[in-house]
Amino acid sequence: MIRSLRFAAVLLAFAPAALAAEPILKVVGLDKTLTFTAEEFAALPHTDLKALEPHEKKERLYSGVVVHDLLTKVGVLSGESLRGPALQLGVLVRSKDGYTVLFALAEFDENFSSRTLLLADREDGQPPPATAAPLRLVAPGDKRGGRWARIVTSIEIVPVGAKP
Repeated sequence: MIRSLRFAAVLLAFAPAALAAEPILKVVGLDKTLTFTAEEFAALPHTDLKALEPHEKKERLYSGVVVHDLLTKVGVLSGESLRGPALQLGVLVRSKDGYTVLFALAEFDENFSSRTLLLADREDGQPPPATAAPLRLVAPGDKRGGRWARIVTSIEIVPVGAKP
């Protein structure tokens, strides 16, 4: 009986940790890493963006967080500071199924590109379909849909050029 009570007490002690929300996204900078639960991601400032979904060829309204804003949170250079060796950095967007796409860091900066790259958690007012949830990368302007990553789990800054 006492053994059963001890076991129950141990289970109750660890219950809050077990019930804690799991992260849905990890953003890895050069010196800083952040994780976000679905609730934390939903609380970030969101932007709406209409874009032609390249696979179904339908215009959709996406809502999500601008990827540049996520990169800023992990200390990635932008604006006038984005030059020299920083222009040799890439951004890997990884999906739960192992799919990975690469962007140049400059593609996320308004001084280099006029498009908005969005990590969407809403599509036409609804969560993305199960095949894309919980997060989908929206890359308007790409002629092909290969970099519209689905089931995104991480964004990582990586050096791709020669070491300075």
